[in-house]
Amino acid sequence: MSDHAQHRIRMYGNITSPRKEGVLGLSALATIIGVILAVLVFITMPLGIWVQTAIVVLGVGVMIAISLNGRQGRKKFEELLAKHHFKKAEKTGSTTYAAGPTSQLPSGDFPPVGILARTELVGTTPAGANTERAMIWNPANRTGTVIFSVQSPGMGLLDQGSIDLMVDQWGIFQREAGVSSSLVQVAATTQATRDPGNRLPDAVRVTREQSQVHDIPEFAREAMDEIVHDLNQGVPKIDQWVAATFTARPNRDAGTGPRTKEDLAEDISTLLPGMLAQLKVASGGTVSVLGMEDVVDQVHTAYNPAVAPAVETARLAGEGTGLTWGEVGPTNAKLTPGWWEHAGYFSKSWQMYQPPAANFRETGLAGLLSAHGVFEQKRVTLLFRPMSPGMSQKAVQDQVTNARFGNNQKGQKSSQIKRVALEKAEYSEREQAEGAAMVRFGLVVTATVDDPAKFPRVEAILRDQAVSGIQLRLRDCEYSDDAAFAFGLGIGSVPKDFTRLSNTLRESV
Repeated sequence: MSDHAQHRIRMYGNITSPRKEGVLGLSALATIIGVILAVLVFITMPLGIWVQTAIVVLGVGVMIAISLNGRQGRKKFEELLAKHHFKKAEKTGSTTYAAGPTSQLPSGDFPPVGILARTELVGTTPAGANTERAMIWNPANRTGTVIFSVQSPGMGLLDQGSIDLMVDQWGIFQREAGVSSSLVQVAATTQATRDPGNRLPDAVRVTREQSQVHDIPEFAREAMDEIVHDLNQGVPKIDQWVAATFTARPNRDAGTGPRTKEDLAEDISTLLPGMLAQLKVASGGTVSVLGMEDVVDQVHTAYNPAVAPAVETARLAGEGTGLTWGEVGPTNAKLTPGWWEHAGYFSKSWQMYQPPAANFRETGLAGLLSAHGVFEQKRVTLLFRPMSPGMSQKAVQDQVTNARFGNNQKGQKSSQIKRVALEKAEYSEREQAEGAAMVRFGLVVTATVDDPAKFPRVEAILRDQAVSGIQLRLRDCEYSDDAAFAFGLGIGSVPKDFTRLSNTLRESV
């Protein structure tokens, strides 16, 4: 075998946005409205020309309204709908939030805010385990989420064969996730936090105190202090975690009935060993399930970035913060059209609205995941919705059918874009027949800064990073940065449970 064959570079891609084709270049929904319009005109013929004219004008008006394009991949009516809901919430005072003893909260605590407000943190100790593990329970959606902390060494010292194995294992993990009837979402989050400058010195200080050695030569102490000073220059803190969200709702296809949070926690515990083993291979590092204190501290510092140094110091000292789930939220928050203010900081989120059209390498997201000094915090969260084998097969067949319909319409010349879409659909069908699974996914990027005047620069940086190596298209989450912040935390919020438009309707627009 030649060296070239041995070191062949892998490329990844074949990512498509699901869409239902209409006729004459119209969307599927506009086509349906057109058919209904024609039927109504025929039925109302006895009523006279004026009635028919009114129906035609109204129907054409609706078709135009749903077909007008807005900015960055949105339809115009979507922009107007988001603005309307924000104005309505602003008028009722729902865009401003205050917590604590002086607030209107019955408990007087500082719980998570927004779509996470009703969540609970449940501690479970599976049989054979020595440590308590945390599950975030959402009674509104009846979902439970466990979080895996991932410590990966990176790819700097790995050969290409090891990297390819890690990518393969992540694909296997996603495929196996679709087999589990109760798993509804997998979220992979990378967070880069500005180093406050005391993390490394505190770690050295705590180590010295715990060593109980006092007769250290002065030269050795000075040399260590100098090394710490040289290394402690703007080194960001990188954290990574994977959250698996399970549902306790009944599933007729799987033969499971409704479950309590205790039943769900017990069922999840039987799946954790296999998931841990797969994630260890996929990350090339160490993986562990977060406990109660770990989850509380992680969420608390996300809502309150100013306390990150104090939390880090308390954890290094082994004392812990002593916080509870009712204290993780911000003291106050306010939503504006352009950002979400919380505890004196400002967060703005962007979402992927167009996947990469070209192929890319496994390092495609390296630029977007990298740290930058302008951010207090930056989180990049990939939200995966694995499909069962049956759903995956149906999705592939629908994709092929829509691509062929759009490519073979009479009276219209087949464009190169439609031909490529058909090729991708047929290739997906072949991969699915060979054992692959379809996975829906989205991407949310959240940037937290101490001054909203930094957002224009932040957005420019993110857009440059997003197109570096992978060609992602991002758009801001205007009027909904509070919800996008919750999704970007990667702790179990499922976007499909909160969308105003169903997936079927969105694909048809």
